Formats: sequence, structure tokens, C-alpha cells
Amino acid sequence: MRIIWSLFFLSFHVFHFSFIYCQDLLKANDVHSIMQQILKEHVDKHEVTEKMIHSSIIYYIEQFDPNFMYLLESEVVPFIRLSQQELNQVIQQYKNSNFEIFEQLNDVIQKSIIRSRNMRKEIEQEAKNQLFHFQSGQSYSTEPTLFPQTKKELQDHILINLNNFIEKQKSRFGQALTSSKKEQILHVYDMKLREFENQYLYQNDKGESLPPLEKENLFSIHLLKAMAKSLDSHTSFYQDNEAYDLRVKLQKEFNGIGVLVKETNNEIVISRLLEEGPAAKSGLIKPGDVILEIDGISISDLSFDQVMDKLRDERNTQIKLVLKHPGEKEGDGIYSVELKRVMIVLSKDRVDVKSENFGNGLIGVITLHSFYQGKGLSSEQDVKKAIQDLEKKGNLRGLILDLRDNSGGFLAQAVKVAGLFITSGVIVISKYSNGSEKMYRDVDGKTTYDGPLIVLTSKATASAAEIVAQALQDYGVALIVGDEHTYGKGTIQAQTVTNNKSSSYFKVTVGMYYTPSGKTPQKNGVIPEIVVPGHLNEVELGEIYMDSVNPNTISPVLNDKLTDLSKDERAWYLKYYTPFVQSKSSQWEILIPTLQKNSARRIANNKNYQLFLKGPRLSEEELEDDHWDEGDKKTLTFGVDDLQVQEAINIMKDMILMHDIQKVEAKDGKQAA
Repeated sequence: MRIIWSLFFLSFHVFHFSFIYCQDLLKANDVHSIMQQILKEHVDKHEVTEKMIHSSIIYYIEQFDPNFMYLLESEVVPFIRLSQQELNQVIQQYKNSNFEIFEQLNDVIQKSIIRSRNMRKEIEQEAKNQLFHFQSGQSYSTEPTLFPQTKKELQDHILINLNNFIEKQKSRFGQALTSSKKEQILHVYDMKLREFENQYLYQNDKGESLPPLEKENLFSIHLLKAMAKSLDSHTSFYQDNEAYDLRVKLQKEFNGIGVLVKETNNEIVISRLLEEGPAAKSGLIKPGDVILEIDGISISDLSFDQVMDKLRDERNTQIKLVLKHPGEKEGDGIYSVELKRVMIVLSKDRVDVKSENFGNGLIGVITLHSFYQGKGLSSEQDVKKAIQDLEKKGNLRGLILDLRDNSGGFLAQAVKVAGLFITSGVIVISKYSNGSEKMYRDVDGKTTYDGPLIVLTSKATASAAEIVAQALQDYGVALIVGDEHTYGKGTIQAQTVTNNKSSSYFKVTVGMYYTPSGKTPQKNGVIPEIVVPGHLNEVELGEIYMDSVNPNTISPVLNDKLTDLSKDERAWYLKYYTPFVQSKSSQWEILIPTLQKNSARRIANNKNYQLFLKGPRLSEEELEDDHWDEGDKKTLTFGVDDLQVQEAINIMKDMILMHDIQKVEAKDGKQAA
């Protein structure tokens, strides 16, 4: 197995962009060699231990049955309560590529799937009317948190899961439409479960047994996923489509025809066309059109993921679609189109820019969704251009860098984005298990923007985004505003996903990172100077709620002594870097108590904000559905985004005014002297 390491990256979210990826089928013998590669690079775990085997078994069970709707407690206990001697035996077997314990577990899993399918048939027939006549939003029961002890309890768990699926359909399409489509909804529910279950039964979508090599591949994938996760929460092994999802997220480009699709009312519908993509340029395909066939194959019996695989299949440059316009009579409005796949650069979910006039200028808001780097594009370039565009628009008096829900990305891009706001200096220090450290510096000696700056954060602000927030906080050039803390991920991962020559796809935790103050966001996250709660503020999200690595500190490097550099390197840095190192600013410290007091008073007196803090919230998935118009969305969320951003703008206005007063007082003081 050959591994080629890519750039370090820091991320924990993956969005779905299904694709068929060309990776060789895995064999059981590959499991040991791939795990050896992962263990070799891991920050503190370098060999398989009893604890790791025990955790792997638990994760193998959890990734199959997270909702406790397949396995009985009596079936699970023998696997999670192995004796010391049994665990040692499993380790020896593992070293010989013998995975007998997991094969036995898989036999139990397969039997539980057959049992669950039989139970679902009975439940769907007996409880159909009761389930579909529940009022939308009504809770059927609490989510199960333990494995059932009896078959009756197992049946109840299945019923709860089915009801929750139906409730989601009601929230998306309404009570009336959902009730009129009972058979279709139950079919979709069963089809989604069967697609997942078939991976453990080693069957295709027709129920036919897969060839031996494909069975071995699926078993190896499930095992590698469980073993990788046993190391820590951020080490992961990826299936082919998952690897592509992450690659697109990091590079913001993919090969395809430029359509976004969604599953609605048991149909696959074009939801959006990407500008400059082949679909948009054809002039034929419109949002709302329904896909009927792909390359001569009807999609009526295909799952959503299977349809996505066919749309993204890079093995063929050409694709032929048969579609129909919405609302047409049976047989009318059907057309076909043949397109050529091309490389498409994603513009959405990169950078959003808006501004608000203030005094003799404006306040800018730049939202950066992730830290990405592709051919000819990067988050640094996009943020820099956004600042320049705002300055062309008017006198940029204040800037808000919105990193809410930014889950990270490339470490190098975090350094470059932070460097836009300081002259020069250390941005982040990575520390590895052998005690070695590496400093990442901004060395260009200039800033793109050096005025009043706020970094807006949430509990989903993580990794690379936390580096930027805390580094700018360390230097005193920005105030952090947002939820009471960020996610708290202070670990660095190396990954093989963004290199086509890699033979397997995973990311592995290789170190910890620290910002110039010597602190790490690990576990506790970045703490804002001013708390302005958003939609995640009350959610238990982040490392602080997990059994994760406890934080420590290292010596601060705000006054960079260049101790990590050789004599020859130091000579260059002393001449071209040291004179421009950013000094720690204290200009905002004296203003923080007043800024906090003003913000708290505004939030307390804002009725909409108080309703938002107390009231229910819809999920992003629910808000994306077409049956909400923009007015509805704003009402249902109490204007959550606008409220939080608007308060950040109000804080910025205070900063600008108070800073102006400071400058006048300083000037008058000099004149008086």
C-alpha cells in the first residue's frame, strides 16, 4: 500500500456530494497494513491495544445500529464484555489478519436485519393509520438510548424510528400531502433502510448476493471505520464516495454537469443549476425538472445515492438524461439531453459579502464558510478580494469576519487568512507526539485590512476557523463575538484524500496546535469577549461535552525569537520578517466592559431576540424546503441570522465611535501637553 500525504488540514464536517471514486477493492489482509500506516502517524497511539480492540467492537456495533432498532442487549453483551484473555486473543488474531470476532458479530447483525425486516412489515400494516394521523410535530415517544431487552421493546424502537421519519415528511410536505402518499412514503423509508442493510447482508439492490471480492471489500471498510474511530473522534477511514465528498469540500471543484438535485415526493428533482455548468449552458434543463432516466436506465427503482453515483460517474465523459417538466400531464413535457462532464469550480459556500452604511463609510460583513484550496482558488484570495471590493464601494470603517459554522479545512489557508489582518508573525504552532514543534508564520510584512475588526463565531466554529479567531484575539487586532465558546478542536489531522495517487483514504490525528499566546482551543474552544448567542448557543455541541483530550499550554511566541530556525534561515528573517512582526495591541481592551454592557442591554430589550432565545427552532434541512417563503423563514427563526449579525454590527458601531473618541482625546492630550 502506498501513501502520499497531503497538506495538513483541520476539519470535522463533511457535506454530501456523492460520487463513484476509483479505489481498488479492499481485502482483509489490507486492514492490518492500512491500520499500521495510520498508527505510525497517530499523535499518541502507535500499536493495537486491548482498549482499542474493545472500542473497535463497540464502534462496529454503533455504526451499524445507532438508533437501537436491530440488536438486542443479549446479542451485544457477549461482544462488549470480553475477558482480558479473550481481548489478548483477538489482538493476536488481528496481527495474523484473522478477524473472527468481527465475522461472528457480522453473523449476528445479518440475522438482526432479517428479523427487523419482518417486524417492519407487520408494523407498517398494523400502525399505518395511527402513524399518519398523528398531528405534525407531535412526539410519538422519546428516542431510545439503550439496546432493547425484549423483542417487544425492539418492535417499539422500530416503531419510533418509523414515526420520526413520517414526522419529518409532515414537516416538509404538510399533513395532508403526507397522508395522501402513505404507500410512497413507506416505500421510501423501507428502501433507504434496505440500501443501508444490504451493505451488511452483502447484497445488491435486487437482493442478489455480491461476488466474494465485493463482500470482502465491504467487511474491510466496516472494520477499518470502526478501528480508525477507536483511536480518537477525528481519525477516520473513508469509503470512496465519502473521500470524494471531503475532497470537493477542501478543493471547491469537481467534475460533473453542474446540477444540484434533491429527493422530494418520491422523485429526484433538479433543485439548482450551477452557473457555467453544462446543464445551465444547455438552456433545456430548468430547476424543478424531474429526472426519469440516466444513460438509458430508469431511476424509478434506484435510491437517491445510486442516482447521485450515476450523475457523478467520471468513468464516462458523456451523460444522457431523460427529464420532464413539472406539472405536465402524463407523457407530456418529457425531453432528453446529452451533456459532457467538465471541471466545475464551486462558487457557493465560499465567501458571502454584504455591507451596511455607517457615517461617512460602511461596515462590511464577510462570511467565510470553510478553508479551501484548489487550482487557482483559495479562501485567502476570496477574502482578500472581498475586502478590496468593500473598499472600492466606500470608506470601510469596520469589518466583521463571520466564521459561524465554519468547520475548518486546510491549515495553510488558516495561516494565510489570519495573515491578512496582521503585518507578520506566528499564527499557529503544531506539536507532535515526539515533542517536535513547527511554527507557521505570516511573513509578508503587510496587512490587507487593519481597522476595527470583529470575528463572529458559533459553537460550530472549529479547527482552522478557531486558529484564525484565537490568533487574531491573541494579537489584540480583533474582538471575538458570538456563542459562549467555539467547538474546541485543537488537534491536527493529516489526510490522503486530496491526492489521486493515494491507495486508501483516511485522516489521522498527528498533533496538537497552539496559537501565539501558547493556548490551544482544545476542549474549551475560543472564548468571546462579548457573548451574542446564536441558534447553537443552547446546544451541547463541542469537545467540552466529549471524552476528549484535555488542553495544556506551551510558551507564548508573540515575541518571536526565531528559535526554531537555522542560522542561515534566521539571517533572512531578521532582515525581512522581524522588523514587521505584529506587536500585541491593547486598543480594544479598555473598551470591552462598555461594549459588553451596551450589547447585553440591547439584547435584553430586543423582543425578537428574546423570543428567539426562548422559542423553538427549525433545522436547516426544514428551512431549505420549498414550501417556506422567505417571510415565513424569517418569522419561524425570529430572524436568527439577522439578529446575531445585526448585534455584531451594533457592537462594531460602538467600537468605531468609541475608537474615534479615543483618537480625539489622545490628540487633545498631546496639544495640551
